[in-house]
Amino acid sequence: MTISTRPASGTSGHRSPIPMWLLMILILVGGAIGSFLLLEAAIWIIQAIFGVNIHIWENDFQRDLREYHGEPLRSIMLFFTYLGSFYPTVFVALGVTALMISRQQHREALMLVITTAGAWQLNTMLKAHFMRPRPELEFWTPASGYSFPSGHATIAAAMYGMLFFMWAHYRKRQGKSMWPAIVCGICLIVIIGTTRIYLGVHYPTDVLAGFFSGALWLTACAYCLTVWEKRRPR
Repeated sequence: MTISTRPASGTSGHRSPIPMWLLMILILVGGAIGSFLLLEAAIWIIQAIFGVNIHIWENDFQRDLREYHGEPLRSIMLFFTYLGSFYPTVFVALGVTALMISRQQHREALMLVITTAGAWQLNTMLKAHFMRPRPELEFWTPASGYSFPSGHATIAAAMYGMLFFMWAHYRKRQGKSMWPAIVCGICLIVIIGTTRIYLGVHYPTDVLAGFFSGALWLTACAYCLTVWEKRRPR
């Protein structure tokens, strides 16, 4: 008599992987929590090492950066800071999303929307938690709300970072170098963050914190897209 080794009906020989939607949620939640913990740890380390000296450095850095405030520098700074504002970033995100949908790139379109909306929501929650007042300087552009972390730096690192991430991978699939996309992305993100210090609406550490939180959120979103592509290739 032979005994069958086949699995019973309705079962499989191996464990089924975590559903894609659940895996993405776990990654995104981890990215948001990681951003919060990263900023908490950075604040503790900075205060432990530098103490009140960090405020002296920030004030000196802002004063030196704002020493030249004539044209055309101020207009250039206002232009780049506008690129990181709410409505322009929403317009860019929706425009690129519509283009991706028209080209049947639904995964990229969805992740771009999640990256953009999540970055703004994450920054709102972080500001409400840390509640740091803005610098006591003359503002050269309208600004309201709390200062830490910089919303412009966060959305620049996340949303524009995702666009350049997608561009870099497109160039890679075409057999081209990814460096032009990487360099252009870094330059744009750094310039947008620098404008917030120059215009007097953020401390340098606000911008650095925005870069870190936005980059961590971008990493979570980009990883979701990568895992999605690997588990369900087109």
